[in-house]
Amino acid sequence: MGNPESLKRQVVESSFWVFGANLFSRGISFISTLILARLLTPEAFGVIGYGFLIVGAIGLIREVGFNSALIYQKKRIEEAASTALVFITLWSAFLYILVILLAPLAAVFFREPRLTLLLRVLTISLILNSIANVPMTLLEKDIRFNRRVIPEVINLTIYGIFTALFAFLGFNYWSFVIGTLCADVCQLVVAFRLRPVKISLRSDLPLLRELFGFGKNVMGLGILNFGIRNIDDFFVGRMLGTVPLGIYNFAYRIANIPATNITNVLGRVLYPGFTKIADDLKSLQKGFIKSLEYVSFITIPLTFYIVLITPDVIRLFFPNWIEAIVPIQLIAYFGGIRSIGSGTGSVFLAKGQPQRMLPISGFQLVFLTVLLYPTIKYFGLLGVCWLVNISMTVSFFWSNALLKPVIGINLSKVLKVLVPSLIYSVVILFLVISINHLIDSEWIYCSMMIKGIGFPVLFLVAAGIISKTPQQIWQELLHS
Repeated sequence: MGNPESLKRQVVESSFWVFGANLFSRGISFISTLILARLLTPEAFGVIGYGFLIVGAIGLIREVGFNSALIYQKKRIEEAASTALVFITLWSAFLYILVILLAPLAAVFFREPRLTLLLRVLTISLILNSIANVPMTLLEKDIRFNRRVIPEVINLTIYGIFTALFAFLGFNYWSFVIGTLCADVCQLVVAFRLRPVKISLRSDLPLLRELFGFGKNVMGLGILNFGIRNIDDFFVGRMLGTVPLGIYNFAYRIANIPATNITNVLGRVLYPGFTKIADDLKSLQKGFIKSLEYVSFITIPLTFYIVLITPDVIRLFFPNWIEAIVPIQLIAYFGGIRSIGSGTGSVFLAKGQPQRMLPISGFQLVFLTVLLYPTIKYFGLLGVCWLVNISMTVSFFWSNALLKPVIGINLSKVLKVLVPSLIYSVVILFLVISINHLIDSEWIYCSMMIKGIGFPVLFLVAAGIISKTPQQIWQELLHS
């Protein structure tokens, strides 16, 4: 099991490595998204939205859960990595051939003829990512995130720079494709430089069956979760068209900043960390509660902050995206609660019980599938936002209720951890709005400064006086 304190330091240090890397690379990605919003139309976002939707769906069955299975693997690590690499690469190549053949059908279904060629080029990223994921997963398994973050930082940085550059040069939606492929090639090269994998073409069927035995539940869960995350795009694109899909896609990118940044940190760091202490119940309980305390301290105020500043930012810098304001504010809740609940899945995986999440994801998918059509028909895009929020709320309470039989933590204890950050955020939100109303300036820059600077400063001051969490996070950073 190892030394708990040593493991704690390793996990904390890895968390800050990943968070710092995410902050840098996602910052570039976020800036590039804003630049693209200035250079491209909602229609361009809609076209590439179809492409990413389909490629993402295929990507779910690409690695058949082998990445999670490698992290869980206790012995014959190098043989397992080689077996996974060969199988996943061949399987991805087969899927790419299917895409080449079936791309015209997707174009007909979405009534978007440009999709045929776009899919045939964009799906090359499937093969590139399949190969790169194996060495990066091995780095995760060893909790060597100081090296693991390097390929991802390079990937996201190159994607952000190249996409914005080619959009500026007039490549329209193709700028997304060029940026994706260039980033994936660089990630592949760097990943194998950091963690070489010895490849053996000799078949090892027992080991392959062992990997698939664990991976099949993870793959099933991934398929369900992808359906949950993207079935709204499917219905919006099919029923409302390319431009509304572009608006919804842009709103989702901005509003999910907490989920895409914090969830990525927790999902990659907590799972291998929890796996190493899975047999020590008290350590696992303590680790989960502490991680929940830290992530809620960051996620909850960040969610309120997005809701607060979105109207001024959009009106000032992105007048073509006015219709995205309310969707961003609504989906911010979805992103926040998804981020807060991310550690729960890591617990189930670490305990070797990914199947506990299957009925929850199954319910969400059925719930959305049944209700999306009437919701869009009668309530439009905003109805979709409310529906996905309801679905995520049910999932959050259900999954955290299942912690009791797994590690003995009650739902009430989980909610108790969230209360302080929620109270601070609500109070500071109303205080900043009141200050802004009292000043009553018609100059939008003034309003944005009050909200943009006032909220985070007041939150940190209040939390620093009342709570020990900021000091604890700072001490963990200094000692990591």
